[in-house]
Amino acid sequence: MPDPVVKLDLRRDEEFASLYANNVQLESSVWDLKIMFGQLDQAKGPNVINQHTAMTMSWPAAKIAAYYLLLHIVGHQSVNGPIQLPTGVIPPRPDSADASLDEPGKKLVEYFAWIHDQFFGPNPFVPPSAG
Repeated sequence: MPDPVVKLDLRRDEEFASLYANNVQLESSVWDLKIMFGQLDQAKGPNVINQHTAMTMSWPAAKIAAYYLLLHIVGHQSVNGPIQLPTGVIPPRPDSADASLDEPGKKLVEYFAWIHDQFFGPNPFVPPSAG
């Protein structure tokens, strides 16, 4: 029998900060995932990102965060339509033709390419309107 869902009592710490970011970088290890947030600072140069915050989380917490982030993106798009991105910021599509990949690696990269298509392809998945 599955464990019941735990109801959390969320409280903000006295040092809680709410910051803005338009750039995110990831750094991972076998133990955890670090997410670094920054903001474009054109006063310092055309492509200068001022990183201001890093949050490190366990892989289980990262998996739950990714799930809820995806739900929010899909929900937003169902109400507002596809999120438009400038072509210059879209990550390159993974290529499974890389000769250095073994068979499991090729299958994984093919899956990554499918995910890329769902987010950035010419016909990305947009759920039916929730409204």
